[in-house]
Amino acid sequence: MTTAPNLPPNKVAFIIDNEVVDIIHTDDRLAAIFLSEPLMVDVTDIEDGVFISSTYNPETGTFTAPQED
Repeated sequence: MTTAPNLPPNKVAFIIDNEVVDIIHTDDRLAAIFLSEPLMVDVTDIEDGVFISSTYNPETGTFTAPQED
């Protein structure tokens, strides 16, 4: 018999059109982010990069890098 791997403490289901399409195990921080219903934006092709704490302008679809202290 095999034992279950040591999984993170939270399970989050992704639901599209009232159907569960995936379930992930995650830590508290990422679970809280997903469950806060964030706006999700594909930033794959943004050449200047997007960084944690950048500000997003939904009217222009642009990001502003965070200011250094």
